[in-house]
Amino acid sequence: MSTDALDPRWPLSYHDLRPYYEEVERLVGVARADHADPLDPGSGPAPMPPHPYSRAGALLARAGRVRGLRPFPTPLAITSVPYRGRPRCHRCGPCNEHVCPTGARADLATLLLDPLVAEGSLSVRLASRALRINLARCGVAGSVEWLDLRHRTRHTTRARAVVVAANAVQSAALLLRSTGPGAAHGLGNGHDMVGRGLSFKVSGYRWGRVPAPDTGRPENGPFSSVAFSDYYLDPEIPSGLGGMLYEADPVRDRYRDGRLTLRLHFLAGDQPRARNRVRLATRRDAFGVPRLVMDYRTHPVDESRRDHLAGHAVDLLRAAGVREVHAESSNHHLGSRHLHGGCRAGHDPRSSVVDRDGRVHEAENVYVVDGGFFPFAGGVNPTLTIQANALRIAHRVAAQLGTDAPPPIRPDEEAHP
Repeated sequence: MSTDALDPRWPLSYHDLRPYYEEVERLVGVARADHADPLDPGSGPAPMPPHPYSRAGALLARAGRVRGLRPFPTPLAITSVPYRGRPRCHRCGPCNEHVCPTGARADLATLLLDPLVAEGSLSVRLASRALRINLARCGVAGSVEWLDLRHRTRHTTRARAVVVAANAVQSAALLLRSTGPGAAHGLGNGHDMVGRGLSFKVSGYRWGRVPAPDTGRPENGPFSSVAFSDYYLDPEIPSGLGGMLYEADPVRDRYRDGRLTLRLHFLAGDQPRARNRVRLATRRDAFGVPRLVMDYRTHPVDESRRDHLAGHAVDLLRAAGVREVHAESSNHHLGSRHLHGGCRAGHDPRSSVVDRDGRVHEAENVYVVDGGFFPFAGGVNPTLTIQANALRIAHRVAAQLGTDAPPPIRPDEEAHP
C-alpha cells in the first residue's frame, strides 16, 4: 500500500445506521426483497416487494446460480406497487437517464423538500451559490455568505447552525474558502485534511448479446433488476476487498436483430489517499471565487481489484451464453456520481475533518452530511447510506438546537455586488 494511504475505516457501524436506513426506505419507497442480499446486516421488512427480473436479468440470475452465486433483486427507489400516492412503475424505459413521467421513481425534491417549502418551514434559493461560512468567533459559525447568480449580488444569512451537503467536492471547497479567526487555511483545516481522501470508486462495464426469441413486447423496465454481492469479500481479490456486480441495461438497443443485450456493471470503493484531493486554484472565476483543482490517481491495487471484478463479470456473461464479450470503460478516473471523502469522519482531528456526528472538529455548529463524510466508499450504491447518515445527523442537530426552534432566519436585507 502507498505511503499516502488513509485509514478507510468508518467511525460508525451499520448498526448505528440501521433505524435511519429503514426510515429513509419508508420515506422514499424502496422496492427490495427481504434478506435476499447475502451481506444484508439484518434489515427490517421492505416497504414494497422487489421488481421482477428483466429478461436479461433472469438470464444473469440463472447463470449466477449455476456458478454458485447468490443473485438478488436490485433494491430500487422505484415503486413496484402503488405507494403513498405514487403509481406503480409501468416500465416505460430505463429511467436512470430520464425524468420519471409518472412519479414512480423517488424524487427527493418532490417528496421531501416541496412539502416543507409549501408549509413555510423551508426556503430554497435557486440559482444561488454558497461562497463561505463566516465565523462569529473562533470555532463558531455566525452566517453564510452566498451569491445570487441571476442578479449577481452577494447576500449574508445568519445561522445558528450550518449543515453542508454540497457533495464531496463542493463541501470541501466551501470549507477551504471559509477562512477566519482560528481558521487561516480554511474551516476545519487545521491539520490540512480538508479535501483529502477524495474517492471516485473504480468501475467498468462488460456486455454481450445472446440469441433470444422476439416476445413482441418492448424490452423496457428499470435500469437494473439483479445484483451480486458475492465478490464483495473475496480472498482471491487483491487486498481481499472486492465490490459489486449488477445488471446495467443499456439505454438503447436492449433487443435488436433477434439478440438480447446482457450488460454488467462492476464497481468497488477505491483506497483513500492523501494526495487525491480537492484544493483551491490560484485562478478565480468571473465572480472572483477561486476555481477548484481535483488531484486524483487510481492506486495500482485498485486497478488490480477492478480488473479482477471485470474477470468475474466476463465469466458470468459467458455462463449466460454470451460468446463475444465487449469491454466498456466508465472513465471513473475522470470523476464519478459516487463521491466520497474530502471531509472525512473520524475520532482523531489530526486525520479527519468531522466527528462521527458530522460536526467539524474545529467548529461547534458546522456539520457535513453528504458523501464527503465517509472515509471509504464501500462497494455498493452509496445513495441510501448517505441519506440514512444525513437523517441520523439531522436528528442530532435538531436535538442540540432544541425542539422550540425559532422562525426561519431571513437573509439580511442588505445585498452588495
